[in-house]
Amino acid sequence: MAGFSRTEVEDFLYFEAELLDSWRMKEWYPLFTEDSEYLVPPIENSDADKESALFIINDDFHRLTQRALRLTRKTAHVEWPRSKVRHLISNVRIVEQDANQVKVEYNQLVFRAKRGMDEFVCHVRQTLVPAGDSFKIKSKRVILDLHALRPQGQISIIL
Repeated sequence: MAGFSRTEVEDFLYFEAELLDSWRMKEWYPLFTEDSEYLVPPIENSDADKESALFIINDDFHRLTQRALRLTRKTAHVEWPRSKVRHLISNVRIVEQDANQVKVEYNQLVFRAKRGMDEFVCHVRQTLVPAGDSFKIKSKRVILDLHALRPQGQISIIL
C-alpha cells in the first residue's frame, strides 16, 4: 500500500478521536503497534530526546495499554465519573511517506469538561504503518502548545 491519501489518513485520525471521545479504550490501544510509543514531551522543549529528558508521558506499548485499561476502571478516581472529552483535528498534512509508513502532522484541540472546562492545544506528529485496509500507530508525539499545565494541572485523559 503506497501513496496514502490525506483522506485515508484523516479517516483513521477521526476514528481514533472517536474512540477516545467515547471512552472506548479497549478498542483504542490496539490501534498501536507492539513496538509503538506515545509521547508528550516537556512543554519547554517539544523536540526533546525521550532518553535524556523528563517527559510528561513516555509510554511504550505495554505502559500505554495499562494507561488505557486503568482509565476504564472506577479505581481511576480522577476520571470517575468520566470526563466529557472532544478531540478536534485540523490542518492534517502528510509530511513524508513510503510503502512502509506515513508521517503525518496535524493540529488538535482537546476539550475536557469536568468540574469546569480544560482546553489542551496540541500539535501532533504521528507515524502510521499500513495494517490491512487501515493503519496502526507506530509513534504518536503530542506537543502541548501551552506555556504551562495550569490551569489544567494534570493530564488525566489521553490526548
